[in-house]
Amino acid sequence: MYVNFDKVFSCLSPLLVIMEEDEGSSIGLSTIMKLTGTLPILLGIAFLLTPRTAIAVGPHLTEYGIFVSMYVGVFAIFLGLSQWLVSIYVKENLHIFGRFFAFGLGSTVLLEIYGWTTGLMEFEFKFLFATMIPVSATLVLLLYSISPEQSETDANSEN
Repeated sequence: MYVNFDKVFSCLSPLLVIMEEDEGSSIGLSTIMKLTGTLPILLGIAFLLTPRTAIAVGPHLTEYGIFVSMYVGVFAIFLGLSQWLVSIYVKENLHIFGRFFAFGLGSTVLLEIYGWTTGLMEFEFKFLFATMIPVSATLVLLLYSISPEQSETDANSEN
């Protein structure tokens, strides 16, 4: 059986183009925002498809709780897609949006900690591990958005 790998990998070419950065830099803020924007999209899909297993308090959800988790899932997908759109179309002030989305991810971590300390959620090691993903995304976004990237027009005006 012959497999034409050019056709198989041609569907991945848009992703590879997205991952490339200008002037040979390895990874820029735009790519980091796309990667961290994938997290809310995946979580939103999980909340929509399997709310009882995707949420820490899932087994205790009533019918109304499942309905609210569907809203949360849609909102998470919306936030992830908006992060992707910002990373694609915004060039000048991308670092400001990076800080904004880092604040949003960091606030979800604070809500997790609040749930553990008040007893709303059981504390288990697997939940601590799951919380490290938004913590890591927050730190990476903050590190890459500390200083703004200099645009070509700014570089030309300085010369």
